[in-house]
Amino acid sequence: MLCSKALSTRIFLFLVVLVIGGFQVASTDDFVRQAIGRLQNFYIGSFPEKSYIHTDKAFYAVGETIWLKAYIVEASQHRPDTMSKVLYVDLIAPDQRVVAQRVLRLTQGTAAADFELADSLAQGMYTVRAYTNWMRNFSPDYFFSKRLPVWQAAAPATATDARRVAKAITRKAAQAPKPKTDVQFFPEGGNLVAGLPTVVAFKATDEYGRGITVSGQISDDQGQAAGTFKSLHAGMGTVLLTPQPGRQYKAAVVLPGGARAEYPLPAVAASGFVLKVTQTKEFVYVGVQRQTAAGNAPAENVTLLAHVRGNVAYAANGQLTGSEGYAARIPKAKFPTGVAHFTLFDGQGVAQGERLAFIDAQPGLQVRITPDKATYAPREKVNLTVAVTDGAGQPVATQLSLAVTNALATGTNEAPQTTILTHLLLTSDLQGYVENPGYYFQNKNPETDQALDHLMLTQGWRRFVWKEILTDKKPPRPFALEQTLSVGGQVVRPNEKAAGVSQLTIFQAGGRGMTIANTDTDGSFVVGGFQGKDTARVVVQARKERGGSNLLIKLNPRWPEVTALTWPLPAEPQPAVTAYLQQSQKQQKAERQYRADTAKTIMLKGVTVAGRKPAPRPDARRIYGQADVVLRTDDIPGSSSFFSVLQLLQGRVAGVQVSGSAPNFQVQIRGGTSISGSNSPLFVLDGIPVDIDAVNTIPVTDVETVEILKGPSAAIYGSRGAGGVIAIFTKRGNSNYDYSKTPAPGIATAMLPAYYQAREFYAPRYETAARPAQQRPDYRSTTLYWAPTLRTDATGQAQVSFYCSDDASTFRVAVEGLSNAGTPGVGTGEFRVGN
Repeated sequence: MLCSKALSTRIFLFLVVLVIGGFQVASTDDFVRQAIGRLQNFYIGSFPEKSYIHTDKAFYAVGETIWLKAYIVEASQHRPDTMSKVLYVDLIAPDQRVVAQRVLRLTQGTAAADFELADSLAQGMYTVRAYTNWMRNFSPDYFFSKRLPVWQAAAPATATDARRVAKAITRKAAQAPKPKTDVQFFPEGGNLVAGLPTVVAFKATDEYGRGITVSGQISDDQGQAAGTFKSLHAGMGTVLLTPQPGRQYKAAVVLPGGARAEYPLPAVAASGFVLKVTQTKEFVYVGVQRQTAAGNAPAENVTLLAHVRGNVAYAANGQLTGSEGYAARIPKAKFPTGVAHFTLFDGQGVAQGERLAFIDAQPGLQVRITPDKATYAPREKVNLTVAVTDGAGQPVATQLSLAVTNALATGTNEAPQTTILTHLLLTSDLQGYVENPGYYFQNKNPETDQALDHLMLTQGWRRFVWKEILTDKKPPRPFALEQTLSVGGQVVRPNEKAAGVSQLTIFQAGGRGMTIANTDTDGSFVVGGFQGKDTARVVVQARKERGGSNLLIKLNPRWPEVTALTWPLPAEPQPAVTAYLQQSQKQQKAERQYRADTAKTIMLKGVTVAGRKPAPRPDARRIYGQADVVLRTDDIPGSSSFFSVLQLLQGRVAGVQVSGSAPNFQVQIRGGTSISGSNSPLFVLDGIPVDIDAVNTIPVTDVETVEILKGPSAAIYGSRGAGGVIAIFTKRGNSNYDYSKTPAPGIATAMLPAYYQAREFYAPRYETAARPAQQRPDYRSTTLYWAPTLRTDATGQAQVSFYCSDDASTFRVAVEGLSNAGTPGVGTGEFRVGN
């Protein structure tokens, strides 16, 4: 060992490590075991998930379709998630509006879907966001988010139009406010400690979080220069600084365009720890230095722990004496590939330093795409072989998605490449937006390795706070792991305090049944089992076991708020994008003229449509035409003073007899008798049959109308309506109701979405020349083929066949996927279609 005195450590789990310096064995390893146990319990108890969306292209034209494949994995091992079986995918416009949503039923952690980009959509940077219900218990940073530029397919028609557009762009740019910039400094390990040399990383960004080029100088509060710096990739870089006691430091930064600004550095601590991490090809070196106050400081127990996504690779405890430090050499083979967290704890179990490092330890999947020819004729059959092997060359069972697109549609500076590899191994474990993550995985060299380390220094993040983990603090998680669509919320009293255990009755529209359940002790509840075959209206009623309805139901919001970060598109697209948009315009024009569904489709000539005011939409809660009697609560003076709807009916409707007193009313409609001999009418609440007890709990203030059906009018309900029907329609059940109004006591209505059925990608077949389809032009030039559910066989291979179009272009094949063991992989190939 390279040290001045004998040292030893206790190593946990897998690792044998070389320790250098004054690091001595501690008398107890209780804290190490506690920290490891609590970390593992966090991943078991919180079951963090990751979502990913593979899209067929990196950017789109208005009028096209986004074809996508969704993947859900558990966050630790990246195995396909078998817990959550419902995924929500949103398409968010540049103005932060959700313009389309998909609810997907997951099978083995995957699902296919699509978004049609309507002609009416504005050009701009759109965002595809994907999340499970369970992921909403945590920060929205856990949601997968991918930015997709969407361009107008049509370019200016004339040179005059082009000049007019250029002048408008110039005028808008001149009127735009001066862009905001931000420069932040991050000491390695988290601390600036007096007298200890420290690598200080920095990141300079514009108002949209994109890196900018800067340079500058660091000086202290006495004007003494301490170092110079210049950004490298994406506005990031480092500078070596040895802070002096009692000094404060600032950076004079030269921004793009020559503007200058000053930014403060973190404060300098008189004592503390500095944590350093460096890497070689085979090892990770971790160094710790400690600065103590004046005089001889007592020995201190410390612990160093390293993990990747909760998989602990290294843990050791010991004692530091004086101001001595130590260094550890850790074989990379002990780490899974990904973002490693190195945390230093002091003797009180408080995290004093943390450093992130990307460990490229285990070989990933090798995905090879081999076409049977390099060049094809138009409409010729293409046969692709996709082969997947591991680092040892052994075949791997993998689920894949494959896109064949025009080579012009590959990633550009406007659409940075995000793949399942970059997301699962890198960006999903970092905070905030990561610009062009594909850069760190392409053309691996010392320059990209350095840039990746700068990213680790400036964008650190973890899914938990150590203080909360070590105290076993469990935050509330109101959003359930959904095996099916669900409704969740909490029952509270009017003062917003938890109501304790309450009884729930859940009614589903369309006569699909009734469910009885109890809330938890804090009033929370989740009710699942909804099949999602179509949209469904659900009514939830709450009451105490001993009676009483003075309760409020707070349903969990169905959709989370939009927090997408986006930015404007460039004033003009790149030449490759312009060429692609011309291809897209040609294809869309042909598709409008020759529909792809049948050879018999023809285009109609223009017609004139005379408009008229549309009739009001019928209320979906009513299955009948006209009721015999309609009472509107707003038309009855003092209606809010009545105890219940049934009391409101007393003496107001001929033939309807309401007897008894609150809350035990009885109702009979004259002349009505069911086959069971009962004279009681059928009660219907927002289209859902309920019992009289449910009606007694509905406040009059929440009722919009009460409608009475007698005799023949009630026949539409069959034998159930033989005693007549009393239909109650609440304000909240109305599709136009403003839910920002005061909640209704004891009852709540929810609309459940239906699962989305993905469309099948149209791919014509040209085996027989006599087929009518041969007579139609085939201008598929943007996305030639899309296969979202590809799987390799026992040999690690999959065969894919499709036909070329009439377009003579170069096409790119992109494959992404995940093995059953959770290893991601990507592959690309290329072929040409020539005349």
